[in-house]
Amino acid sequence: MKLYFFHLLVLVGICLNMCSNSVYAQTPKDEAEMAMLNVKDSAMVFPESMTEISDSLDWYSWGERFFIHADSNCVSEPMSMEIPDSVYIMRLRALPTIIDMPFNEPVRNCLDFYIHRRRTMVERMVGVGYNHYFPVFEEALQRHGLPSELKFLACIESALRQNAYSRAHAAGLWQMIPSTGMLMGLEINSFIDERYDLYKSTDAACRFLKQLYNSFGDWHLAIAAYNCGPGNVRKAMMRSGKHTFWEIYNFLPRETRSYVPVFIAATYVMTYHCEHNLCATLSELPPECDTLMINTMVHFDQISHMLRIPKEQIESLNPQYIHDIVPGSPEKAYALTLPAEKALSFIELQDTIFAYKADSLLPHNGDLKEIPRKGSRNAYVANGGNRLPGGKGQAGTANGKSVYVVRKGDTLGSIARKNHTTVAKIKKLNNLKSDRISVGKKLKVR
Repeated sequence: MKLYFFHLLVLVGICLNMCSNSVYAQTPKDEAEMAMLNVKDSAMVFPESMTEISDSLDWYSWGERFFIHADSNCVSEPMSMEIPDSVYIMRLRALPTIIDMPFNEPVRNCLDFYIHRRRTMVERMVGVGYNHYFPVFEEALQRHGLPSELKFLACIESALRQNAYSRAHAAGLWQMIPSTGMLMGLEINSFIDERYDLYKSTDAACRFLKQLYNSFGDWHLAIAAYNCGPGNVRKAMMRSGKHTFWEIYNFLPRETRSYVPVFIAATYVMTYHCEHNLCATLSELPPECDTLMINTMVHFDQISHMLRIPKEQIESLNPQYIHDIVPGSPEKAYALTLPAEKALSFIELQDTIFAYKADSLLPHNGDLKEIPRKGSRNAYVANGGNRLPGGKGQAGTANGKSVYVVRKGDTLGSIARKNHTTVAKIKKLNNLKSDRISVGKKLKVR
């Protein structure tokens, strides 16, 4: 009997030891991993692209309103059952990515935001992303030797809107501020802003990301630095005495804290959209186009009239020209993108096009003061900050005037920035005696 109890105790000891080893095997291996798992954030600040955008496709570009439509054969319905964390963890681990895709509470919050609160936006991003933007991104990323999954960074920067414009004056798909854009070699002046150019901005973003990775040696830190700048990331590292994103999480600016979790969530949802009954929009973008090099200054109105093509289409294909003028000259040629059949017509009629109303449409002797009254600002670009005609908080037109409907949180300053004007001009146009404005009020903005 004593021998029996002895063997029983030995077996219990072995079992306890095995259980102990099993638990230990699932315990975080180091302090950095423990920091990642323990990150909590009940008051996340999501990027502007996720919070200031409508789920309506009416918010997007001229081309998208004509060439994108919902898939009538796909039923987009939220899942009726809650997906357990273990499924998210398994799917994230299965992603073929170089950049680590961990799971924790902030990542779960970002996943919930995309899957439940921004379904239409995700469906549109999947449609235009895989059919239009991602092939361009992937080619550039491969050329620079960068991870392919960085293409999803543009999803959180701009929601894949080429004409996006932020409160911080960041522009385009990759949301570069002017100083960073010029630092990376983009041309930004009175005529042109290459941050809106699909190919040039993508190449600049790749070079910038490569610089950031070479500086930090860690993709999570490089991605965070893309959002708030390398200086803020280094400050957070110095203050915390740590060296990983999750360890310095609470020392970063609020929006940057959500940036890596949102990137992980965007990578997940753009890959596993079908598993959440998210239906990709059907995209016919782009129609077959050709790009011509123009060494003569030409206005979009000249092209539109002579080729019988909507000016809005020319603007959406050439968003980098902010005053509807291609500033070509004998010293430097600039690209003009047109539908393929119209490009042939342009070549045949170019002398006639260049001559049509040149005196009234084009500035002379470099006098840029003439531009505003010789052609309005590129409407595709001007409407970039989530503001297209027809809805609350958007710029529309009334009696030939641009009108903005005030929404909650707006100030005269923010409205002026959104519409590329000044507070003084808005007050003058609307006979305002003070800076007070009420929600729902219609303001003339230009």
